[in-house]
This record gives sequence, structure tokens and C-alpha cells, in this order.
Amino acid sequence: MQRITSRRPLIRRTALELGAALGLALTVLLTTFFWRCEQTQAAVCADTLRLHILANSDSIQDQLLKLKVRDAVLEIMPDMLQEVSNRQQAEDAVSGSLWQLHAVAEKTLRAAGSNQTVQVRLEKAHFAAKDYGSFRLPAGEYTALRIELGKAAGHNWFCVLYPELCIGSSEARYDTPEENALVFGRFEVRSALWDGLCRLKSWATGKD
Repeated sequence: MQRITSRRPLIRRTALELGAALGLALTVLLTTFFWRCEQTQAAVCADTLRLHILANSDSIQDQLLKLKVRDAVLEIMPDMLQEVSNRQQAEDAVSGSLWQLHAVAEKTLRAAGSNQTVQVRLEKAHFAAKDYGSFRLPAGEYTALRIELGKAAGHNWFCVLYPELCIGSSEARYDTPEENALVFGRFEVRSALWDGLCRLKSWATGKD
């Protein structure tokens, strides 16, 4: 009995040391995951060119006009982006065609009998996390093609020009498996854990 009693402090100390080691290992593991998640989120933001169309108002007429402009703009995008292989090239192609995009949007409005003004520009802006159904973009600062119709006070329409996720390209993908796992979710087997940890990190930091 004396021998068993004398071993209890040693057992407790060993258990405490083991618990501390496991806690440290878990902390390092989670820190590494969260760091990688932050890096991947930053890469997605840097590798994405978004499209942002703002309607004049929330009236049915203005929302329909927004969709007409959207369709007209997306119709010319494949030719505009056919030679690009990264986000910077896509931005350069769009930047050099802002006048054309303005003309197409304005022509669409006039054909619909509207005299609304059109503003077209490229900008960097913060976007909240957005689920598009087949893919999901994390919150962060993105470069976006912004098209404002009239007072630009109505509901917006968002999508992605590069990779070409909103202009009919089912093969559009990011360059790295990590980015694809974060954006498309089921892109690879380990993406469920990856996506879950990234969502946990976003929730914990209030960024989602």
C-alpha cells in the first residue's frame, strides 16, 4: 500500500506533463492551420477579379435594368479575357476596356428606354464572405470591376470575372489546391477539415 501511495504523485505529474504536451501540440497544430488558412484567404483575394453591378434602386424596373446590363457585360467578357492567365492580366485587360464596358452598359440602358447614368471603374474594396452555391469566397479586400447605374442605391449583383466563374467556364480554377479547397469546398478529400477550420477561424475572429 505504501508503494502505491508513493507512486501517485509521480503518476499525477506524468499525467499533467502529458496533458501539457498534448495541449501545446494542439495549439501549434491549430495555429499552423489558422496561419495557413489566412495565407490561403489572402491568396484567393489576390488571385480574384470580381464584378460588382449596383442598380439605381430596388424598384422592379431598376432591378431588371441591372440584369440587362449584367447580361450585356458578361456577353463581351469571354473575348476580353480569352488571352489572360492570371488575375493581373485580367485586370489589365478590363482596365484597357473600361470605355467599351461603359459604352455597352449605356447602350443597354438606352435600348431599354432608360436615361440613367453609368459609372465604370476598377477599385479595391472589402467584401464580406459570400456563398454563391457552387463556390464560396472568403471575406477580404478584392479588386473589382464596379458598374454603377444611376444613383447606385439598389441591391447589387456580384460575381467573379477571374477565374471565369460567372461567364460559363466550368473549368475555371485557382492555381493551388489550397485555394480550390477553400473556394470550392469538395475539391479534394481533405478539404472538409480545411474548410471547417477556416470557417471556425472566421467565426472566432468575427470575419464571417
